[in-house]
Amino acid sequence: MPSPLLRLTHLKSSKLSDQAMESILDQIKRGILRPGDRLPSLRELVSQLGVSQTAVREALRGLVGLGVIDLQAGRGAFVQSVSSEILLRPESLFFLLQRETLLHAIEVRKALEVETIALAAERATSEDLTELERILRRMERDAKSNETAFRHGPYFHLAIAKATHNPLFISMVNSFVSLLKQGAVLGEFVPEAREHEHRLHAELYESIVKRDASEARRRMREHLQVSKENVLKGFAALSCVGHVDSQEPSVKS
Repeated sequence: MPSPLLRLTHLKSSKLSDQAMESILDQIKRGILRPGDRLPSLRELVSQLGVSQTAVREALRGLVGLGVIDLQAGRGAFVQSVSSEILLRPESLFFLLQRETLLHAIEVRKALEVETIALAAERATSEDLTELERILRRMERDAKSNETAFRHGPYFHLAIAKATHNPLFISMVNSFVSLLKQGAVLGEFVPEAREHEHRLHAELYESIVKRDASEARRRMREHLQVSKENVLKGFAALSCVGHVDSQEPSVKS
């Protein structure tokens, strides 16, 4: 049975590199590779792990980013001293590996969802508004309970796309749902995010009800900026399990 890391991985293009990364981490966890040890050559890793050179290179880049290995020019890759917690909590590792992907997704969402909500404000039917309100009620209920307050957010954004009545907008936003779920889970590491989750989505809903496309665009921009800040705060919290630099990578706003 695949580990939690691989079960959580929805990005097909990164599956083999994730598999290679997990194999190397497993060797470190079992003491086969120890701090200071030099990793096998690229060719040897390809043969050993049964994946392509590209997957191995991506895995090594990911491990460098996590502070698990150190690449030294002309010498090779060496295992660094790593907190045991990062090896025992693969779900944390998964999110750390997806940091740049999630930030890139928010960048694309700014281009896509700002116009999506403007169209929704112009086109939403009474049935669309009822569905948005239904999801908001669930958000409010969960925010007051011990349930996660973030599980409904991706479906709220999909409901906004459906309110455009444009199948291409629906398809494009739907393609982000799995990434939205990943980003939403990070909110659990940001105390203030839980408390603001319902309010921020309620403001989006209100702009649609008012049929104010201009306000809807502004609210969505603000919402996505807050989402980006929460993702970065979540990664900063997760970085405590290892030697990960929590500074934002070079992704433009």
